[in-house]
Amino acid sequence: MHKDISSITLITHYQSVPSAMKKYYQLALVIISLVSVVTLLFYRHEYNRLRYVLEVLNFFGKPGGQQSGLTSDDCITVNSSLGKKFLSFAEPIPTWQRVSSTHFVYAAYWELSEEGRQVKAVSVELGDSIPNFGCSFWLEDGDASVPGTFSFSKIPMKEPINEVAGDKNKPKINSYYLLCRAKDVTNVPYGVTFYKTDDTVPSKAFIPVYYTNEELPLSNSTAICITASLTPGLPGSTVGEFFAYHQLVGVRNYVIYNGGLPNKVLSFLHGTSVHEGFGLDVSVLPWNFPVASPQTEAVARMVMEKDCLLRTMGKVHNVAVLTWEEYIVPRYHHLLASMLDDFDSGRKATSRFEIPHLTFCVEFPDDERVEPTSSLLVRKTRYRKVGDSESPFYVYRPHLISSNNRELVATTQHVSQGIAAVHRYAHCSQSWGSSAEQEYLNEPAMQRFSGDLNRSKLLKAWSSGKMFI
Repeated sequence: MHKDISSITLITHYQSVPSAMKKYYQLALVIISLVSVVTLLFYRHEYNRLRYVLEVLNFFGKPGGQQSGLTSDDCITVNSSLGKKFLSFAEPIPTWQRVSSTHFVYAAYWELSEEGRQVKAVSVELGDSIPNFGCSFWLEDGDASVPGTFSFSKIPMKEPINEVAGDKNKPKINSYYLLCRAKDVTNVPYGVTFYKTDDTVPSKAFIPVYYTNEELPLSNSTAICITASLTPGLPGSTVGEFFAYHQLVGVRNYVIYNGGLPNKVLSFLHGTSVHEGFGLDVSVLPWNFPVASPQTEAVARMVMEKDCLLRTMGKVHNVAVLTWEEYIVPRYHHLLASMLDDFDSGRKATSRFEIPHLTFCVEFPDDERVEPTSSLLVRKTRYRKVGDSESPFYVYRPHLISSNNRELVATTQHVSQGIAAVHRYAHCSQSWGSSAEQEYLNEPAMQRFSGDLNRSKLLKAWSSGKMFI
């Protein structure tokens, strides 16, 4: 009854207000309504933005764009506090071992193939001899080795190796998978032995067996394997720029094949700050490649790539094999994993993505729009036109690769340069000039990450030398 009287009173009061005043009341109500709607839309936008940022933080750290006030390392610190499991790819430690005078084995892996349980070892042969070995397993609960059945398969090269004049008489290098099949072995062996059956005193090389529970990895996880160079040493800023950039695009896990890194760099990579301070999981593997030939570089890289895929299978979703001078650069996406998921959203069955490979010339003039103090990655924007010399580059999904090494043409997707490209920074053979300028193109895609690289705590600490103290 009281509410009815109040309502009647308000209505009576409104009706008694002059018509001119009613217009002001109506205008005030319209303004209040508009302000309320705008405020509601603003808070809804901020809520969605905050939810997106939190989702990104939970998985990767900050996106590579410049739309957030957080630096990449602030995000990584939050990421580390979520208690993500440290992934190690270095146990047991691999090393090249001699099986015969011309055959060497690097590492062995336990796998469940279509034919049954077996060990697959990565090896190289100096010459054209066909592998012919005996093999046996070592089990935790056994005092003696268990004989296995030996076989092999040749590792094909991605592209033909060009022979240099005068090198045709020099021995070639061929790479192989050595297979030792388990007949009555159900438990995972901790080691395998390969040996020449026709030697009077056979050299039995014991190879520790690497094993991973092949559970489907998280769809957002990505690892990069970094190949060893033929010559030791690296420019001071190379390692820092590599980690700082790929951290921005969501890469947390790294496998490094060490062919001669400086001691202070190794000290940092083996220390606790690389994981606890910067949120990176880094595994360093020795790489004492045992043979030399005109084909050494191409074969060694292929062997590292195959070893990387076996080593990461069951642990991460996406895997790429790069040198220290190569960077995967998406044109529009902030995170590499998101780009691959969007590109494969309809199938979810692509085992590898072929991405264009561009070589940027470091001796060419800097981009005039970029500050001279910026990173080399941002300053160098001219690349040579793509030719037959550019080898294909792939990002793999190891859990979708067939264990019997069938060709992957049916499950390969080609990514256009408008979506992403691999930038390689190197010295080009042709000197810079008016004629050379016509043979090179401009690609400023890396510049979208310039602000985040400038703010990167990892890169600042690396450049100042503070992380080496």
